[in-house]
Amino acid sequence: MKTTIHHPTYGFITYEESAWTGKKIITIGGVTLVKIKKNVFQYTPMLGDPFATAPEGEESTPLPSTVTVTVKGNYIGGVSLVIGEETIPLTIKASALDITLGVIPAALFFIFILSGALGGALSAAIGMGLVTLLKNRTKTIYKILISLGISVAILAVGIPLLLALISAQV
Repeated sequence: MKTTIHHPTYGFITYEESAWTGKKIITIGGVTLVKIKKNVFQYTPMLGDPFATAPEGEESTPLPSTVTVTVKGNYIGGVSLVIGEETIPLTIKASALDITLGVIPAALFFIFILSGALGGALSAAIGMGLVTLLKNRTKTIYKILISLGISVAILAVGIPLLLALISAQV
């Protein structure tokens, strides 16, 4: 998942996170940050960087060799960067509606199609994927239609499977 925003001071900030490995890549103004810990990155300050220079009226100090950037949150809960005292939001938080509409088809999949460990894992993947898809939609009607369409497709497959299972046991 890749997100790019424009910040007035830093220019374009790009945040990329792999859904499979969790690897994060952050670029600020075209410069890729160096990872030093799980959610902590560093970069060399640029001229005009407000966190690298002393505030006006204070004694001027030399530029620090690096500035630390901390990543807070996750893609579903909202990701933000903390640089000095400033928090820069990169992604929005999923609303309760997004989570509810994403969980309904996942629960239907688990109940009607495939139960057990494999069904739980696939249901979780479906739910997380849907929440990610739905949080990027702005109109509520589109969110409802996407969730409803996937739910109807799952029921169209699940109910005949359930009936076949019941008739095979009789």
